[in-house]
Amino acid sequence: MQRKTVSGFSLVELMIVIALIGILASISSYAWLRYVSNANLRSAARDLASDINAMKSMAVSKADTTYTIDFDKTSNIYTMNGTTVQIKSLAPTEQGHGSTYIFSLPGGGATYTLTFLTRGTLSPPSGTIELRNNRASWSRITFNTTGKTYVTFGMQ
Repeated sequence: MQRKTVSGFSLVELMIVIALIGILASISSYAWLRYVSNANLRSAARDLASDINAMKSMAVSKADTTYTIDFDKTSNIYTMNGTTVQIKSLAPTEQGHGSTYIFSLPGGGATYTLTFLTRGTLSPPSGTIELRNNRASWSRITFNTTGKTYVTFGMQ
């Protein structure tokens, strides 16, 4: 008698593989959401530091014009004044994971104005703006009187 070989997988083997794929997918989706949330925070902090540097450059190039950045913590926006007004929101279009918001402003108030004087110096001379996301990660943008900005991160 010859034995007939059957090729293929049994239903039990397929179910085990599908269960393992499901477990790996759930673990990786959590890590992906964490990555996206922290990436949005880093991007918002770097954009803000870049905008501060751009306003400093404009103040240096046009000594007769005063440039300001107005922060509004309650609306989670900042407005750059100069030749044009730009409103930039720190929150992405989708709410939930990845939302970045202004956590604190210098002086502790809900609004703050950063004024660039001639030669790019700042008034008030120094301070720190802190951004956070819903994962408790933070980013601090520290500026000094010469307009130099430093960005530090604490990722969770």
